[in-house]
Amino acid sequence: MNPTTLKKLEFDKVAHYAAQLCLSAMGRDQLLAATPQRERQALVAELERLLELRNLLQEGIALPFSYMPDTRPLLKKLELLGSYLETEELQDIYHLLFSSVQLRKFMALNREVYPLLNDFTQQLWLESALQAGIRRIIDEQGRVRDSASDALLMIRGELLSSRELIRRRMERLLRRSQESGWLMEERVAVKNGRLTLGLKVEYKYKIAGYIQDYSGSGQTVFIEPAETLEISNRIQDLEISERREVERILKEMTEEIRQERHNLQHNETLLAAFDALYGRARFAVETHAVLPSITEGQALRIVKGYHPWLLISHRHKEVQPLDLILDEEDRVLVISGPNAGGKSVAMKSAGLLCCMLLHGYLLPCSESSVFPLFRDIFIEIGDDQSIENDLSTFSSHLGAIKTILDGAGSRDLVLIDELCAGTDVEEGGAIARAVIEELLSRSTKTIVTTHLGELKAYAHERKGVVNGAMEFDRAELQPTFRFVKGLPGNSFAFAMMKRMGFSGKMVERASSFMLHERIGLDRMLDDLSRLFEENRTLKQQLEADKADFEKRDFSLRQAEGVFEQKRRNAKLGASRELQKELEQARQEIREILQEVKAAPTDEKIVQVARKKLGIKKQQAEKSESLLRARAEAAAKVDRTIRAGDLVSILDTNTSGEVESVHGESVVVLCGHFRLTTSLKNLEKTSKTQAKKSLRQPELRQQKSSWSAMTSGIDSTKLDVRGLTADEATLKIERFLDTMRLNRIYAAMILHGKGTGSLRKRTAECLQQHPAVKGFRLGEWGEGGDGVTFVELA
Repeated sequence: MNPTTLKKLEFDKVAHYAAQLCLSAMGRDQLLAATPQRERQALVAELERLLELRNLLQEGIALPFSYMPDTRPLLKKLELLGSYLETEELQDIYHLLFSSVQLRKFMALNREVYPLLNDFTQQLWLESALQAGIRRIIDEQGRVRDSASDALLMIRGELLSSRELIRRRMERLLRRSQESGWLMEERVAVKNGRLTLGLKVEYKYKIAGYIQDYSGSGQTVFIEPAETLEISNRIQDLEISERREVERILKEMTEEIRQERHNLQHNETLLAAFDALYGRARFAVETHAVLPSITEGQALRIVKGYHPWLLISHRHKEVQPLDLILDEEDRVLVISGPNAGGKSVAMKSAGLLCCMLLHGYLLPCSESSVFPLFRDIFIEIGDDQSIENDLSTFSSHLGAIKTILDGAGSRDLVLIDELCAGTDVEEGGAIARAVIEELLSRSTKTIVTTHLGELKAYAHERKGVVNGAMEFDRAELQPTFRFVKGLPGNSFAFAMMKRMGFSGKMVERASSFMLHERIGLDRMLDDLSRLFEENRTLKQQLEADKADFEKRDFSLRQAEGVFEQKRRNAKLGASRELQKELEQARQEIREILQEVKAAPTDEKIVQVARKKLGIKKQQAEKSESLLRARAEAAAKVDRTIRAGDLVSILDTNTSGEVESVHGESVVVLCGHFRLTTSLKNLEKTSKTQAKKSLRQPELRQQKSSWSAMTSGIDSTKLDVRGLTADEATLKIERFLDTMRLNRIYAAMILHGKGTGSLRKRTAECLQQHPAVKGFRLGEWGEGGDGVTFVELA
């Protein structure tokens, strides 16, 4: 994409800000070097990874490291044979390996929640031996360990003892010189790498030794005592040996690293890519960015979109969101309205959001927004007057438009600020129409801003061109920065004069110079805008009333379902109790008869048995009579059932439509299932009751002839918290099928808030299911984003 376009859209500000949020120079450079991704599948995969990382950061989870070194120069250095890495450079290689191991392990532990990030980091190369080898020879502060080799351990041991010996001798000589009054400096000084005593110049021959230096004033002479000379020489020799041994160790370690250079470069590339992703994820958290829908068509739907730089620079101020909708058939949008009213900002915001999407950013807008993938974005904005090329502002403007027309096609987005302003109004309007006609012929998505009345009228008449206005508060005489589609905007120049402090007399005089036709047009635009605003307010009120009604209706339907279920349960419970009593009485009668048969013939025993038998028969007859009465009452009601009637099946609470009646046998259509049962097992129900009742099938213990069996459900609420996305999808689909089978039309799915992944998968599943009429997230007091309410068709 043209760098000038990126700069004019202020994408460079966004990218540099996000780059500062990276952990390393590698990540910053990769983020800033990113190019537009125009392949939809690859872009969506990148954005979904980014969404996972944003969710991780929003949860307050920290990465297992906070620093990544820039190892690019080091791996470049390894290409030179004979070169070796210093201790600080080895430390950076260690941190590269450490970051790789920690990141891969961290994502593996969280692979259920962040599967895409886990897949990405599993590509990292792991080599514990190399990491351990580096740590074996250098410590956490980057110093070569004494134990790096036996030779180094011996050399440093001897160095330690030699330095201790020379220290004691120098301290003795220092005390002697101090007592004798020879010292100018009461401490041992290092000159030319040798330990010396600073004596007054007149006493320089009091101590045998070698003069290493004089002070600037010449009053102090620095003597290396002769008796420490041999030890100093030995220390110097040992230090040279130490450096050689350390160099040998580093070269040996470097050769091991050089063998794995390609694997290290592989990890370096992946970590840089992850760091660039991390910078964009932190930017998304700061700007409350989301993943919108990406369409393969040309529809552009920005809902509650924000210019990200305004969010960053106005952190503690309210920023007006942009709602801009261009359907497939809307090829050109003409934005008009007051000066300083936000026309250019609205146009640039739309362009910037499209540009950010191409570069792999989440967008500060509503998730319901829809964006196409543009091949390129062309923009003409601002004063490009050129003194060197002897070009006026209008000439530069025309030149920029010519460049745009040379490259723009059907998959591009064109943005032109103040189209053909800066010249004669009639000529400018004619040229502007010609430019738009050319872009229309190419099916190029275009947004232009204007004050030209002719262009507003043209947009009103021309198919494929639509007007849009920036709203103006007439009471406060200032713009609201809210975009309204479908209406041309007034420039409100006279209102701006009043706001800027011009006298009323001057404003009236200026107004009097306008043509009466133009004044009438402006008044008409004012009236239309006022009517549009009133209509918008009414529409918002109606939508609010509708939402409140639907909420109350849903609650009522739930309450009706609970009441109906309790009523049926009570009815079923009573019938079962009577059935149980009848069966118990019959059992006791059988036991009494068995006792009589088994006992000896005794008149008293027979009389007692007959008495018991009479009581039990009365109980049995009473229970049987009640059950027969209920059955007869039900049969009396159900005799009127015909094909097409809506009925309830008594032993299941399931509703359905009668398909056919064959004597006492009835075929009922319940969803996609045909059930065969008896007329006695049915009762008529109204269409309203059948649709609104929430039913829970519960099979009685009575016999019923069925040609298909249905599985009951325990609740109109499904809890999928703690499940994986795939497990939740399977459970939701089964739940919806069971709901539909049992003619239940409202329910709730509890998915929790968490990372939002289950909420997203639930929405996707509901969108694709043929039985779902609509769904919404819960409101405050209902569970908020943690629940979804479903309505079935």
